[in-house]
Amino acid sequence: MLSVSCDTIHSHNAWAEKMGGISFPMLSDWHPKGEVSTLYGVYNHQRGNPVRAVFIVDEQGIIRWKKTYPPGILPEPAELLAEIDDLS
Repeated sequence: MLSVSCDTIHSHNAWAEKMGGISFPMLSDWHPKGEVSTLYGVYNHQRGNPVRAVFIVDEQGIIRWKKTYPPGILPEPAELLAEIDDLS
């Protein structure tokens, strides 16, 4: 598991510290800003940021599940775990 956001590495470090540590890699899509989000079709060029989205990608790099979320809504861990179980 890993996360990707358009925040800077410094922002990631501050957030991880506030959370008491993060056990997965946090990747920055800062420069060139939104390159990865654009490739995944979730970057909003007019607003300059991506929509919140979750992608489950298998070992071969194939997207097996994806979902986008409206502003202010966070992914439900139980839903994500159920989707992962369904794919295994």
